[in-house]
Amino acid sequence: MKKSVCTMLLLVAALAAAAVAADDKKAAPPATDPAQMQAMMANMAPGPQHELMKQLVGNHTYTMKMWMDPTQPPMESTGTRSAELLLGGRFLQEKYSGTFMGMPFEGIGWLGYDNAAKQWVGAWVDNMGTGIMDSHGTCDKNVWTMTGESTDPSTGKKWTSRSTLKVVDANTFTMEMYGPGPDGKETKMFEMTCKKAM
Repeated sequence: MKKSVCTMLLLVAALAAAAVAADDKKAAPPATDPAQMQAMMANMAPGPQHELMKQLVGNHTYTMKMWMDPTQPPMESTGTRSAELLLGGRFLQEKYSGTFMGMPFEGIGWLGYDNAAKQWVGAWVDNMGTGIMDSHGTCDKNVWTMTGESTDPSTGKKWTSRSTLKVVDANTFTMEMYGPGPDGKETKMFEMTCKKAM
């Protein structure tokens, strides 16, 4: 009697172990293709393009001119900017604070290089709207040229702009943005000069 009970218990234990082993095999992730893994590793690694963003890190003061009407003198404003690298140097985050049209102004921008798409990518938000401008473009050593897209609040239609950011020296960089003017032709909308805070 005892022998048959022991045999039965051993048989149940063996079946349970086999069931657990089968479940483990089902749960195991499929083997990753080596070429796919290599591509993933290359995509996640910061490269020489990401090194270029180090030029834009730091605290700055800025002066800005903005043209609401190209036939009229620009509105001028000043403020501060701070920028840091995030996520192991993969992205640059900028924060701007100042005034615009007599009102407090705040803006946050992100810049990065997409290894997979092989292009620069960016995004911008500020307290003068509720949308996100996304952009993409190129960089030639110390000059970024980006095309941005957002929604025009007056028409509800997509609106495209072109911007340039140029590193002048270790303490200075400039930005300019162009968009469609009243006649539909590209016109300068704003220019900004940022100087490193000493």
